[in-house]
Amino acid sequence: MINFKKILVPIDFSEGSRTALDYAASFGVDFGSQIHLLCIVEEEAITANIGGDPLNTKESWFKENLKMLNDFVPPKYNDLDILKRVDGGLTYERIIKYAKENDISLIIMGSNGQTGFIESWLGGTAYEVARKAPCAVLTVKPENIGPITNS
Repeated sequence: MINFKKILVPIDFSEGSRTALDYAASFGVDFGSQIHLLCIVEEEAITANIGGDPLNTKESWFKENLKMLNDFVPPKYNDLDILKRVDGGLTYERIIKYAKENDISLIIMGSNGQTGFIESWLGGTAYEVARKAPCAVLTVKPENIGPITNS
């Protein structure tokens, strides 16, 4: 029988990652899964052309993203076992590494990411993760989901 003990949801704050969170919550209720939310800060964007991080930009971006991650989870999911983490690095590599290190059973992620600076971020990332992940990967589009109900 398939059992998803730990589900990883990469979060970029797009509608795709909101939908992925909804799917994970539904699976979490059905399977009693622990849900891991992972937000990646692209460190290259922080330290590019400034010779390191003399203004502690990395630390403030991590804190800001953790706050955004906490705000991203709707109160209706407060009873679920949800872990939140902000990490830095190359997005698909960090997702795969996190999945391996935390014995993740399933990754659920949006098929397309945020518009603007990271418009293609999750689209390309979803492809790389699906190819290299140590577990099953479910990619979702925002319009693919119906209403989520808590039984």
